[in-house]
Amino acid sequence: MIRYCYSAWDGSQDTFHPGPEDVLGNLADYLLEGGDLQKALRMLMQRGMMDRQGRVMPGLQDILKQLRGMKEEHLRQHRPDSVLDDLQRQLDAIVARERQTLDAQLQATRQRLEGLTAAAAPTTAQQQANERRAVQEMEELVTERQAQLDALPPEVSETLRRLQQYDFLDPQARQEFEALLQALQQQAMDALVQTLRQRLQQMTSNDMQRLQQMLAELNHLLAQRAGGEDGDFQEFLQRYQDLLPDDAPESLEELLERLARNMQAMQSLLHSMSETARQELQQLLQDAFPDETMQQAIAELMQHLQSYMQQEGLGEGFTFQGDSPLALPDALRLMERLQGMERLEDALERVLWGADPQQLDEEQVRELMGEEARGQVQALKDLAEQLQHKGYIRKTKDRLELTARGIRQIAYKAMLDIFASIRRDQFGKHSLAQRGSQGQRQEETRAYVYGETFDIHLARTVMNAVLRTAAPPPLRLTAQDFEVYGTESVARCSTVLLLDMSGSMERFSRFTAAKKVALALDALIRIQFPRDTLDIVGFFTYAQTLQLEDLPYLTPKPFGFFPYMYNDMYHNPMGYLDLQIDTADALSGRVDMPQAFTNIQAGLQVATTILTRQHAANKQIILVTDGEPTAHIWEHKICLEYPPSQRTLTETLKEVKRCTRQGITINTFMLGQDYYMERFVNELTKINRGRAFFTSPANIGDYILVDYLSNRRKKVA
Repeated sequence: MIRYCYSAWDGSQDTFHPGPEDVLGNLADYLLEGGDLQKALRMLMQRGMMDRQGRVMPGLQDILKQLRGMKEEHLRQHRPDSVLDDLQRQLDAIVARERQTLDAQLQATRQRLEGLTAAAAPTTAQQQANERRAVQEMEELVTERQAQLDALPPEVSETLRRLQQYDFLDPQARQEFEALLQALQQQAMDALVQTLRQRLQQMTSNDMQRLQQMLAELNHLLAQRAGGEDGDFQEFLQRYQDLLPDDAPESLEELLERLARNMQAMQSLLHSMSETARQELQQLLQDAFPDETMQQAIAELMQHLQSYMQQEGLGEGFTFQGDSPLALPDALRLMERLQGMERLEDALERVLWGADPQQLDEEQVRELMGEEARGQVQALKDLAEQLQHKGYIRKTKDRLELTARGIRQIAYKAMLDIFASIRRDQFGKHSLAQRGSQGQRQEETRAYVYGETFDIHLARTVMNAVLRTAAPPPLRLTAQDFEVYGTESVARCSTVLLLDMSGSMERFSRFTAAKKVALALDALIRIQFPRDTLDIVGFFTYAQTLQLEDLPYLTPKPFGFFPYMYNDMYHNPMGYLDLQIDTADALSGRVDMPQAFTNIQAGLQVATTILTRQHAANKQIILVTDGEPTAHIWEHKICLEYPPSQRTLTETLKEVKRCTRQGITINTFMLGQDYYMERFVNELTKINRGRAFFTSPANIGDYILVDYLSNRRKKVA
């Protein structure tokens, strides 16, 4: 019976765990395209990746897009000016309660007077006079207070200032107003000293005096800092420990940074409001502290913070489009969140432009975007470490580089990618009907012939003896009973893959496709035909042998500007070019020679030299190019000719004839097609009898690997 175990989500049940093979496979595409491992890893982090099950891991670009969407959602939802609306509603409720109390008090006094008048007792005459006087005084008091309330202006800040001078008759209204005033003081201080938030709620008048002293000493420390002096911050912490939270800053710089962040939130809120609302809120916060000494201390502290924020950046406003109301505390928290999003956005953009991804603060990502986004960032930051741990890459002094194991893995994946694009029914057509004694075992069997490999099929051999004798045991075997496995003979082959590295191969990802084919062919030969050999030669203005470990980093030779070349806006040479450079000078570097030309002749010469040292029965050159030759070697000189001349074509075809005389087959794969190219390839195939394929970067791998298999494997009778 299958058992299932369920548990609560704790953030560890990540739905996507890319393995090192998945990481390297996705990394290989960028590496082969640009030839730079560092850049390829950066591209992988930027764009994300997909694992073998088709699950997508977002890249930094996706995370940045998500962050911007979250920020825009906040901006579309809220309206900062509503902060004053919330304060106005609270003040209106307090004033309404006070009016209700005034009316009730006046009504109660009048009722007592009416009661005394109805009694009409002599002993109450004096009492009636006193009550009438009390009613008259109450009426005057109520009239005065009502006049004060009626005269309250529409501005919230002015209403607050006048109510501070008002003597409330209703105790609950007085309590609510004092609570509102204290909350405003708290929010005003939050813009400066958020660490005092909880302390302000229980502050007495003596505590407020100590707060003034603390601000004065803090201003003194900041003034010393501005003058280059070191104040005693630890003594400051000990003296005002009761006013500071448990996680008090350990240094003046840390405190200054906290204060600046809090002030930035208030500045952002003010800058996000309309001009009228901004001025009113500023006045409101200033009036929250009627004491002039406190106002001066706060103003001085703000000056210190503003000078510090000139370096860190002032709190900029945001453009809101929503209608949802905000209370002042919620507005300040929202501003802090939006500023945090902007800081994270800046950090992500810096990483996208090449900064170290390890600088990203995962805790900041978690606070602003959630645990899932934090896990995604952590996974992206760990990509290189994951490849290093698996042994696919290693870190040198100043860069990362592929290991031999990593290159083999990329080659293996390239082979799998190519074969995955080939229909399954294309296989099985590559063997000829010829059987032999050496090669790969087949399931079919045949009678044993003396001299062949004795790979006996025991079951059929015994069955042959039983059928022949039809006698009880013991069973006696003879030579005619032996039946052996059939084998598929594979002749040994030496191959040189000739890759065009001229400047035009950079277009349409041609060289990237060629490199992928080279890696895939190496993996195929290494796995299925280990007795074969494969060498790789790159040709451009001249030719050179390429090592497999260098192949991922190679790029086509760039077009350049030289005194004897005139290039158009597409970097193509303009006009006719006929230039001869001494080979020794060119190869030694004494002459600055352009390298982006196509010297197929030099490539064939290097390939022939390699193949003549091999003793395989079959020798072939696989030529991958996108155009006819534009360079050749003649009398120890490198001749550059553009457009291609007949002389270059003739010298190249002479080298084709030399290859043909040595029994070397040349199979050509053209990444492009035009009249001059077809003419050259037709001449080449007439001379060599090899095959020619006109293909594209998208399917050149299918052509080369299938062609290699179909011409490598044959059955020997």
